[in-house]
Amino acid sequence: MTAGLALASLALACSGATNDGRADTRTEAPRAAAAESTPDPADARMSAGDEAGDLEPEPEPEPEPEPRVPPTEAIELTFVGDIIFGRYREAGYDPIPGEDDAPFAEIKALLASDIAVGNLETPMIRDLPDDSPIGSTFRFGADADDAKHLVDAGLTALSLANNHAFDLRAEGMEQTPEILREKKLIPLGAARAEEPLFRLETIERKSWRIGFLAVTSRRNAPDFEGAPRLPFVTSKEFETELGPLIDAAQETHDAVFVVIHWGDEYADAPASYQQRYARKLIDRGATGVIGHHPHVLQGIERYKHGVIAYSLGNFLFENTNEIPRLTGILRLRLAPAEGCVDELRFHPAYIKRYPSPHPVPAEKGMGKVVRRRVRDLSKELGKTALAVEGEDLVLRSFDCPPVPIRPEPEADTDADADATGDADDTDGAAATTG
Repeated sequence: MTAGLALASLALACSGATNDGRADTRTEAPRAAAAESTPDPADARMSAGDEAGDLEPEPEPEPEPEPRVPPTEAIELTFVGDIIFGRYREAGYDPIPGEDDAPFAEIKALLASDIAVGNLETPMIRDLPDDSPIGSTFRFGADADDAKHLVDAGLTALSLANNHAFDLRAEGMEQTPEILREKKLIPLGAARAEEPLFRLETIERKSWRIGFLAVTSRRNAPDFEGAPRLPFVTSKEFETELGPLIDAAQETHDAVFVVIHWGDEYADAPASYQQRYARKLIDRGATGVIGHHPHVLQGIERYKHGVIAYSLGNFLFENTNEIPRLTGILRLRLAPAEGCVDELRFHPAYIKRYPSPHPVPAEKGMGKVVRRRVRDLSKELGKTALAVEGEDLVLRSFDCPPVPIRPEPEADTDADADATGDADDTDGAAATTG
């Protein structure tokens, strides 16, 4: 991508949206032309009391923005899956970390990077109720104090676009991003009352400008009047809603990542519609599509210049059964010359059960188990072959530079195949776990 106009860190890259929630890709209007801002000398007013008849001085022109300095060094990003701090049971709230636990202490060295992103599956609230305010079977929540664990982990940003955003009702949707910001953490894909619903949110590090589009295709409740709205999008709308935002970012950002909550729980592989639409987002110019929701690790695909991680599984979760406990950290290094992925590295990890569930590096025998799962599932996705280096899985040689493809609209011939993935999941609250 080429450098564009300078924007403030975390500035939104889109100017608005239409009333039906579709992204508005109009660019910011340029400054008024000189003919509109400079007074005509013939019409200039005389300064009050100016006996000499001098004209009132013209206002000083606004300084032009400083040109953005393109990145000159590589940047590393890490991504992890679902994070929860507790759930409601019949007897009340059941927290995961104990009072003195540091759930990320053993994994934070592997997570360390320039930008670290996770999916916060638990809404946070300042006054956590003893009993759940909703009637679903699976109801998550967290106290505001739990945000300290995210800070201790070294996380930069948390996606809030997921199907448990409403578990503490509107108060949780409103307070969660506030609590994160107070801790200097960046909320991505937060529910909001104002348009536009879909936004490119920007993080700047080391002269890189990285855009994030955090959305969900799974939700446990519909939009309620007076409550903020989730950035909910069906898979068929991925390209129509998100594609224009990716297009607009090509001149202003060095890379764009789509962080998406999607797919089927506990499925070993993504559905065919997921692979098809994820590839379309890479074709439009996204650097990566990072997924979660299935609660298990799925394969990682190298597609042209981009990376598609269909599901990063759980990262901090109560479910420590054999497969859901397998997890890991996806590390991407981007090269400055063309803004492409230079290296993909996957750090295997698992959720240790005691003294309370927490992620730890997967080494020796456990490392083999995690690596085998990710390698085998990745080979089935475009024959992506991950190499073993020490305890890690590594992938290099991505196509670069990216050449965005903006195809003409075409008829959807796969409606039947996509039916399971495109449902507005508003009635599945009692059946879905994350």
